[in-house]
Amino acid sequence: MNLKQIMRQELAPQLIALRKEKGLSLQDVALQTPLTMNMITIMEQGGNLSFHHYLRLLKFYGKKLEFNLTDIK
Repeated sequence: MNLKQIMRQELAPQLIALRKEKGLSLQDVALQTPLTMNMITIMEQGGNLSFHHYLRLLKFYGKKLEFNLTDIK
């Protein structure tokens, strides 16, 4: 698994949680963004879409992507 795959897999459940916290359906999000329901579903499953699409969805939710380095234990 490469770094992009790991990041998408980590991000996917958080995208679902954000949508549900806001009480939105896939259709609601698709109607309010330039993303299709299929694209949103792919992202929520950790699928291989451009990070540009992921960033658009995060912006819609009012979030940004940050990376943190931690010490190895």
